[in-house]
Amino acid sequence: MADIVTRGQLFDYQRYRAHFTEVEPGAVAWSWAAIAARLAGCAHGERGTFTLSADGAAAGCEILPGMAVNVQVVQAGASTRPHAHAWWHLFVVQSGSGTAYLGATGEAVELATRDLLLVPAWCEHAFQSDKAAALILFSMSNLPQQTRLGNLMAQEPTDSDDVPAVSPAGAATSTGSHP
Repeated sequence: MADIVTRGQLFDYQRYRAHFTEVEPGAVAWSWAAIAARLAGCAHGERGTFTLSADGAAAGCEILPGMAVNVQVVQAGASTRPHAHAWWHLFVVQSGSGTAYLGATGEAVELATRDLLLVPAWCEHAFQSDKAAALILFSMSNLPQQTRLGNLMAQEPTDSDDVPAVSPAGAATSTGSHP
């Protein structure tokens, strides 16, 4: 049986400080052509399609200290279910238009290409895409930071939820869609 407690070690402070200066961050670029091609060829989950990675690995998804960038697609005319969690989002609308529903009352915020939307931690949020085209969102978040802090708390519906969603107008809906 493995030990539960790891016995800590002591490390020279000067060497500890010096190791921070040895890392030189490198620039990373993602082309829109590559992102668009990937979007065209994969399934789009309700919370995201893929995450940008510096090296193609999960660890490389933390592209800035404590931060990641996800690409989320809300199909034309579709919506996401309201949810809230311990990490914040900074959404950038890459293309399309739609509505964000924010807070417990579902306050509507219209979104268009190039708009930005900051959703703080624990602010309930959901999206609805206009019928003309998919709403493509880039979402920077501090999920990696919150993970390291042991704070993955969330109020998110699961695929097995059979409780009707409530629209911002207060009417129960069976699809989780918004007006």
